[in-house]
Amino acid sequence: MRQDPAKRDTKEQLLVSKWLNEIGLEHSLEEELEPYWADIFIHDLNLVIELDGPNHLKKRDSIRDAYLVETYGVSIWRLKNKLIRSSYKEEFTKQVMKIVEEYSA
Repeated sequence: MRQDPAKRDTKEQLLVSKWLNEIGLEHSLEEELEPYWADIFIHDLNLVIELDGPNHLKKRDSIRDAYLVETYGVSIWRLKNKLIRSSYKEEFTKQVMKIVEEYSA
């Protein structure tokens, strides 16, 4: 968990965390992958979920993502906050379960 007391988990992070809990996937919020922080990290799937609000910059994010993939061997899944706030739970769950099945095979 991030040690910065000024940082708070977003509504979207908490909602996605709830969805992951409902399907039984252990994960962490604000996982440190130096020098960065992942919004959500599913250890068993080696999957970072980044929830992009209005302050995300594509060029900066692509550099960050490339570093994390190369350094940590993670997969990165970027979702826009507005998508999370819509009726996205069912689609999200299907996509995560597909990844779980691929890892289990």
